[in-house]
Amino acid sequence: MLETPIAVIGTIDSSGGAGINQDIRVAALFGYSPLVCVANLSLQSSRGVEYIHPLEEDVFEANLRAVLHSNDLRYVKIGALNTVEQIRLLTKYLARTRAYKVILDPVIRASHGKAFLDEAGISELKKLIRQVDYLSPNLPELEMLCGKQARDFRVAKELARSYAGELGLSILLKGGHIDAEDIEEAFVSPDAILSFGHPRRNWQYSHGTGCALAMAFCCYLQQGIADTEAFQKASRWVLGFYDKLNGIAESCC
Repeated sequence: MLETPIAVIGTIDSSGGAGINQDIRVAALFGYSPLVCVANLSLQSSRGVEYIHPLEEDVFEANLRAVLHSNDLRYVKIGALNTVEQIRLLTKYLARTRAYKVILDPVIRASHGKAFLDEAGISELKKLIRQVDYLSPNLPELEMLCGKQARDFRVAKELARSYAGELGLSILLKGGHIDAEDIEEAFVSPDAILSFGHPRRNWQYSHGTGCALAMAFCCYLQQGIADTEAFQKASRWVLGFYDKLNGIAESCC
């Protein structure tokens, strides 16, 4: 296992299938051992998110400081946050001069159960987004952040391009929430949109796909692969990974 200048910040999932648990699992499959900063403990089950316990602010900040001040840090992946105070602390730290890139996988509302962020949290998250380099929202999250609806993926791509241009970042746009036989995804920057697609899978188990995608993207970046290609490779990797979890493939790599 290689020590790696990738750090993950987010929530521990008691079910083991998403959040920091998933980040560590995916990184390990790529041969890496990430630095970890825990913001929350969550109770999750087949009924969804049942309870979220934020860590004390001073504990979170001490952990955050230790991780972000690590030598040679190159990539930071942020997942589920829960309080205004957590988001403000992160915004403050990321606003400082830094050499590492930041990937934010926004978790606003889980598929089932308790929401991670209320309206005040979403408002603070929008400020944090101004400090990140890559954003990986699903369609409902993009709509909530932009305050606009996208009736299809074509409109979603234009909405993402406008948002990317406004904030000066790149968006890894996921299309699983579009009702279509084939899923389209897109790497969206202020200057270009690169689209690709794959047949929809009918997985019985799909918990943590967003976490896996963002973490795989980080790992490919760490390997020196350009971001546009890294997103496509990460998407393909996740397909193989979840095919294997659902018992329909030999290998995820």
